[in-house]
Amino acid sequence: MANNKGRSSTTQTTKKQTVKRKRQSRQAREQELRRNVLFVVGGAAVLLAVISLIVVIVSHRGKSKASETVPAEDIVEMTETADADLVDMIPIAEIADRPEVMYADKPDIDIHDWKYLLANSTHSVSDYEPIIDYLEGVPLDYRVIEPMSEFIEGARRQGLNVIIASGYRSYEEQQWTFDLQLQMMDEEEAATVVARPGTSEHQTGLAADITDDYYEIKTEDLENTDLYKWMSAHCQEYGFIVRFPKDKEDVTKIIYEPWHFRYVGEEAAKYITEKGLCLEEFVALYE
Repeated sequence: MANNKGRSSTTQTTKKQTVKRKRQSRQAREQELRRNVLFVVGGAAVLLAVISLIVVIVSHRGKSKASETVPAEDIVEMTETADADLVDMIPIAEIADRPEVMYADKPDIDIHDWKYLLANSTHSVSDYEPIIDYLEGVPLDYRVIEPMSEFIEGARRQGLNVIIASGYRSYEEQQWTFDLQLQMMDEEEAATVVARPGTSEHQTGLAADITDDYYEIKTEDLENTDLYKWMSAHCQEYGFIVRFPKDKEDVTKIIYEPWHFRYVGEEAAKYITEKGLCLEEFVALYE
């Protein structure tokens, strides 16, 4: 009887060991399967990432071709949701004739603020009169006195000889100046040299003619002076722009005047200068 019990006990132990080995073997296979699945999934993820990168690169290269275009509304959405510098990444061929894209980074300003008062052949200020103060005997809008003074002093620190030749002119003074010009040329030509009364920058009180002390005659040659070179390069730092720049005559309807500086505030001045705009073009961005 004892031998039978011993054999029975040994048999049970063997069975348990067999079951345990099978369970361990099954677990080992399951672990191996899970590892294989993870490997496959991981490999697929890496492959997908590589494919996505290739697609992005190909897409970006494809966008550089002038023959392809991107809907303006899509580009505008991109510029509104990403850095403003993104505009610089869009090929010029794709944004030509699309000011809403080209100038999506324009300053957030109130275009009806006094600094942006527009006076030209199509925008008369009628008999507008600003509150006047004087800088070195020259009348200007009182709000321009401080920045103009800093601008002038900045130039003088460079050893430049600065003269404020003309500032604010009333409607009546502009009429007299215009009539004087009419004695030398016909009305249409005269209007490109001296603005008609009510349409002159000088009537706003926000502009001044600035010349070299040793260069009294106002001609395009003034652009060759050290004075103009410095002032045109640094005017935006003080809130001024060259109001009637070269190659913008068709827009401003006024000849190139390298002596005429206009106050628009630092933010607008820097943007106008960086983008190569004239005031008319800047104002039009907000219409």
